[in-house]
Parts: sequence; C-alpha cells; structure tokens
Amino acid sequence: MIKPTAVHAVRFLSAIAWLLTAFMTVRAISQAGLSGAGALFFGDFVHPWRGQFNLDFAWHLVFMAAWVAWRETASVKRIVFGLACIFLGGLFSFAYIFAASFAPNASIRRLLFGPPLTTNKG
Repeated sequence: MIKPTAVHAVRFLSAIAWLLTAFMTVRAISQAGLSGAGALFFGDFVHPWRGQFNLDFAWHLVFMAAWVAWRETASVKRIVFGLACIFLGGLFSFAYIFAASFAPNASIRRLLFGPPLTTNKG
C-alpha cells in the first residue's frame, strides 16, 4: 500500500480544483459566452467588494505566473507558461501543479522550488 504524502495531497487537491474550475468554465461559457468575460471582470471594479476580489485575484494570477516562470528553465516555456497562468487561470495552473507533482523524486520542496539548478564548473 502506498503511504500518503504531502505530494499526494497536492495531486488530489489540484485535480479536484481543476475539475471544478473546468466545470464552472464550461457552464459560464455555455450560459454567457466568452465575449463579455473581460468587460464583466473589469466592470466589477466599480463595486467595492467585487473590485477588491478581482484585484486580489488578478494579483494572484500575476504571482502564479511569476512562480511558474521562475520554476521553468527554458526561456520560451517561461513566457508561454506565465502567460497561460494569467489568461487561463486555474485551468492551466492546476494542471501545471498536478503535472509537476509527478516529476522524478517529487517532494513539496521540489514542487515549490523547482528542480535543482546545475552549474558548469571548470
């Protein structure tokens, strides 16, 4: 039997979060379409609490993008994955975390800080 670890919990939670986010995204697109999403998001900044929530959320997306870009080693992947975090939100971020949790020798430390960097000496 496999002993549960923190990495297993991250896998489970990121999978559940992705499924729920995907469900709500499909529901929103089917009921309201894509065309009004940006206008609704930015229009909500007028309302104090919705504006606060949207600003909090926007900064979360920016920090998530920065974290993912920092973890990646290839320049193109940094840019593409960072932009995907901002424009796709949890649909990308939760899938990224889930996939990263399957890296060889996965641990919470490696998940948070990425693979160890190698240096050329000599």
